[in-house]
Amino acid sequence: MPNSIKNFTERRLNTTFLDEYFKDKLASAEYGYMIFQPSSTVTKITLRVGRVGLAIGRRGKTIKQLSIDAKKILGNENVQIEVEALEEPEIYPQVMAQRLASSLERGRHFRRSAYGTMRRIMSSGALGCEITVSGKITSQRARVENFREGFVAKTGDPATKFVKRGYASAKIKRGTLGVTILIMVADAILPDAVEIIAEPTHTSREIIREEQLLDDDLDETIDEKSLGDLPEDFDDLEELEATVDEDLPEEATSALEEDDLEELEEAKKDPKEEPELEALE
Repeated sequence: MPNSIKNFTERRLNTTFLDEYFKDKLASAEYGYMIFQPSSTVTKITLRVGRVGLAIGRRGKTIKQLSIDAKKILGNENVQIEVEALEEPEIYPQVMAQRLASSLERGRHFRRSAYGTMRRIMSSGALGCEITVSGKITSQRARVENFREGFVAKTGDPATKFVKRGYASAKIKRGTLGVTILIMVADAILPDAVEIIAEPTHTSREIIREEQLLDDDLDETIDEKSLGDLPEDFDDLEELEATVDEDLPEEATSALEEDDLEELEEAKKDPKEEPELEALE
């Protein structure tokens, strides 16, 4: 076996053993995942957990023990372990599976706990979620309960790339319950999500929706009822306004008496008050 294949196989086995070990030891610290960075000098391991304080321990006791055990698994004395906090624990299925298992161990009802966990996962932006609780849930007879929301791919390339899996176990009086959570990530690109962008041709046809047609009809009715299409009775308004400002003819003013002229001038100054003109003989 070539050295490259041997090194690759050993590295994958070591990362698998380390991941299982950290899941078991850091279950209470809400272990999410690890970043394994091997090198010729120092092997760096970064642990992403939800509760950093429990992962480090009092005076660093927990992380020191993790470093000693990691050296034994890898067979390398130069191992450096760092702990970082998860920004959004709700999108990591391993963290949520451990939370659900801890809730079941405290005696909460499995349906209430499962729906609450699923609600938190979907509120974080996931496309879909599936929770499976198996074992002696409520009686001595074992069964399986499934809870689903959204879309979760089960086969093909999307299931490999965009579906994350987490598993945890809850130890109760009746036995051990298995909790499995599948999460469809928010930025998943599905093969059926196709957007066709093409230049229009002589054979292409524009499809108009009913909402657009209703909007166009509304705009046309508004244009028809504009000020330019008023009835003929309103055409005389402009002539009427023009005659109000114009002076009366000389023949009409000469026929009026002096008192009538004074009332007419006062009416022009104050248009609110309408003078009562007596009939002229």
